[in-house]
Amino acid sequence: MGFLGLLGQSVLLGIAAAFTPSLLALQLLIVSQDPWRKRALAVAIGGASAFLLVGAMLLFGFAQLPTDSPADSSAFAGWLRVVGGAGLIVASTFLMRPHPQMQKRVDADIQRRVARASTWVFLGVAFALSIKDISSFVVLAPALHDIAVAEINIAEQAVLIVVLYAFALSPVLVPPLIRVVFGHRADRFFQGVYRFTMDHQFQLMGAMCALIGAYLVISGLGRL
Repeated sequence: MGFLGLLGQSVLLGIAAAFTPSLLALQLLIVSQDPWRKRALAVAIGGASAFLLVGAMLLFGFAQLPTDSPADSSAFAGWLRVVGGAGLIVASTFLMRPHPQMQKRVDADIQRRVARASTWVFLGVAFALSIKDISSFVVLAPALHDIAVAEINIAEQAVLIVVLYAFALSPVLVPPLIRVVFGHRADRFFQGVYRFTMDHQFQLMGAMCALIGAYLVISGLGRL
C-alpha cells in the first residue's frame, strides 16, 4: 500500500478509534464550565498518554516482525484484521442491545466526577477510560502495523502517525479548541452533543464496531 492509501486508511481508522463516548462526554462537560483550561488539558494529556503508550508498544512490536517474506507479512496483516474485525462484530451484538441502567450509571458517574474531582484526578480518569477502550486499540493495530512495515521513509511514517492520532484523539482535542474559538456561545452545542452521546453511547459504539469490524474482516480476507 502506498502513502496515499495509508493516509486514507489512517483517517478512516483514526475516526473509528475516536469512538470513546465516555471520554468525549467528560471533556464536553469540562469545557462547558468554568474554570476549564487546566482540567481540559489534564483530560487531553491523560487520554493521549494511554493511546500513545499502547500505540508505541504496538508500533515497536510490529517493527520487529521479520520482513523477509512479503507473503508472510501480508498473511499476518490479514489475520490481524480478520481476528480484530470479528471481535468487533461480536462486541457490536452486545452494544446494540438496550442497557438503560448501565447508561444511567455511566452518565451519573461522569457528572459526579466533573463536580468534585481535582485536576490530577481528571488526568487519571481520562487515562483509565482510554486504556480500557479495547475497541480503539483493535482498530488502531492494523493501521499501525501497515505504517510500521510500509516501504516509505520515516518522514512519511511520522505524518501518518500524526494524522492517525489526531483523529483518534479528537474527542479530547476538538472540544477545547471549540471553546477557545467560540467561548460560552458553544455551551448549548456542548450540552446537546453531551446529551446525545450519553443517550446513545452504546448504539454509537455498536454501530462503529459493526461497520469497522466488517471493513477489517473483508480487507483482511483480501490479504490472506
